[in-house]
Amino acid sequence: MIKTNELPSKTGFKKTDGFIVDMANGTGRLSGTEAAEFMKEIFLQGGVPYGKELTESWASINGRARAEDFEGIHIGDFKTITLTTGEKVVMEVAGINPYRKCGDTEIGGHIDFISRDCLAGGKRMNSSDTNNGTATVKHPWLASELYQTLNDETNGIYAKLPTDLKPYIITKRALLEERYSAGGAVSEDTSWSWANAGKLWLPTEVEVFGHHTWSQPGFGTGGGGCNLQYPIFYGGSKHIIKGDGNGGSRCSWWELSAHRTYATHFCSVGDYGLAGRDNASHTGIRAPLCFRIG
Repeated sequence: MIKTNELPSKTGFKKTDGFIVDMANGTGRLSGTEAAEFMKEIFLQGGVPYGKELTESWASINGRARAEDFEGIHIGDFKTITLTTGEKVVMEVAGINPYRKCGDTEIGGHIDFISRDCLAGGKRMNSSDTNNGTATVKHPWLASELYQTLNDETNGIYAKLPTDLKPYIITKRALLEERYSAGGAVSEDTSWSWANAGKLWLPTEVEVFGHHTWSQPGFGTGGGGCNLQYPIFYGGSKHIIKGDGNGGSRCSWWELSAHRTYATHFCSVGDYGLAGRDNASHTGIRAPLCFRIG
């Protein structure tokens, strides 16, 4: 008789394969799908585990993402970068092909990275308390000061990224809410449209929590459209709660979504891990670093 711990190892599993699993209530045979659910239950207790450091170059990761060759890359794996300011940022794999084939222009192979902790220091969304767009830029996110703070290629965070990374960051195409009226500030979304969310962006409330709490459902960054929870945030709060700078104390951080029923707030994640909302002019809220390779 062969014991389960004496069985030879095997690679190249398929969903239809059977698995012998040694469980607390005895040894049993599971299908591939059942085994996947069993392992998800075991390993996702408390959230996605911290993965391994990716040692290959950004050029290599980009090539593999475009070819949709993700072997050996898993949710929670990470790559540490250093900004030109000397600040270190641990970039985690948040989603592998989460939006493949989505969009008004079909999205190709990609990997979305979100920092384990936030960039150090507070970053306001707008100098005035507004979550409205403008006559020329109706999307609240694209009209925001924080969008410019992140994406300005001369003085923004983008300008401070490592030179070996910047060529491989592609713009995130997304379905974004519009909130603008010529008659004055409005507290509800007025429409939605496909737009470029930037090379550096923020996750929406739905992309963090999997549902809307303070954002408006039915439009791009609320509860509708091409808007899915990132796997990195599934199963627990360990990746939702972020520090102020690498390894810093837990902090509140901005999401991309405007707050429903208010013309002055954006959605955020509280330092306790709760879905929150804050005045756009709040200077004490942090921002994670998020980008797409592909």
